[in-house]
Amino acid sequence: MRTAADIRRENCRYLLDTRFQGVKNRMANAVGVTHMQIARLFHAGESRRNMGDRLARKIEAALNLEAGWLDQDHAKTDTIMQKIAGLDAEGRQAVEKMVDALVRNQRSD
Repeated sequence: MRTAADIRRENCRYLLDTRFQGVKNRMANAVGVTHMQIARLFHAGESRRNMGDRLARKIEAALNLEAGWLDQDHAKTDTIMQKIAGLDAEGRQAVEKMVDALVRNQRSD
């Protein structure tokens, strides 16, 4: 069974991969923490650290996410992203236009 720490780590990995192309130093700079604070979240073995509440809220605030975002299971997001990645360029462009239209519609409400 996945723990809360596992969910935070998976969500942080998702952010790292999608927003920072997997570069931990970029994420650390954007969040305002050291590279090691981010890197240790993903280490194997004894040097791995769990993400505390303070770091989780700091990451969320720095990346303009709602408080608690990292605590929620976003595994379905990965499935959607995998499906989109499997589309050709024209398909991805169509999805992007649909998402942009939905965002504009939400903002106008």
